[in-house]
Amino acid sequence: MYYKVENTESEVYQKLHKMRSQELQFEEENKATIENASGLKWNRYLGNFGQQNWNRVSSYNGFEFTEPDKVDLKIWKESKQYKGVYEPNRRTKKGREMAQFLSNGLKGHAFDIVFRTLGIEHRHRFSFPVVEICGETIVLFFGEDYQIASDDIIEITSKEFEEIRKAAHAQKQTQTTQND
Repeated sequence: MYYKVENTESEVYQKLHKMRSQELQFEEENKATIENASGLKWNRYLGNFGQQNWNRVSSYNGFEFTEPDKVDLKIWKESKQYKGVYEPNRRTKKGREMAQFLSNGLKGHAFDIVFRTLGIEHRHRFSFPVVEICGETIVLFFGEDYQIASDDIIEITSKEFEEIRKAAHAQKQTQTTQND
């Protein structure tokens, strides 16, 4: 089910906005933390992008480092499946420590924070909820129909959900282009 929240003064809007803004900040901090911990810069990564996972932020399993000749093979090994991508070398102590760090050392929220914020009980079978800030509107996606007791949360169609997201993305691209 798809929903939107437009009342910027409402408590639910404020809570969701704060939660999602914090997650976006976590994303940036996690990238810097990984770069600091590895001592290497990277362009692309192997993992799960975005909020549809247990921690609601991107998860990382491997990296395409910008300077592969500086990769410490006691910590990293080249992926057998993806050429040029390095994963933690779990055969060494330092590699296991890096794998542990990538699994548990990064910031994120518990997947159920959206359910708790809205005061609804999540079901055992569910899709990870999506919360996006699109200008002055927050859009939500739940895989199933949840009965949400708030006048500020309005059910919408999937088409409207995508239109709101695309318009916000286009506006952000325009602002980025104008600032460059």
